[in-house]
Amino acid sequence: MYRSTTASIQPLPAQVSFQPQECKQPRAIKLTAREKEVLQWSAIGKSSWEIAQIVECTEAGVNYHFCNIRRKFGVRSRWIAMVMALEQGLIQTP
Repeated sequence: MYRSTTASIQPLPAQVSFQPQECKQPRAIKLTAREKEVLQWSAIGKSSWEIAQIVECTEAGVNYHFCNIRRKFGVRSRWIAMVMALEQGLIQTP
């Protein structure tokens, strides 16, 4: 019931040297011309419906392109995909 008056001494773990891992370069993403166009309009702030009117397709078609774009970047948000495309130089800032 009572604790021992002598402290238990445990050996220190061996010194571990932590080396930062090399940052992986993002793999080259290949987007179609239409996907780049949709992302570019999105970067300007256009909605899916507005983009559909501009590129003369349906809103579902625009959302299909966004689905493919998100899949290629491996993200869940069109905004994150847009930022990644800007960082990689796939689209230009408005």
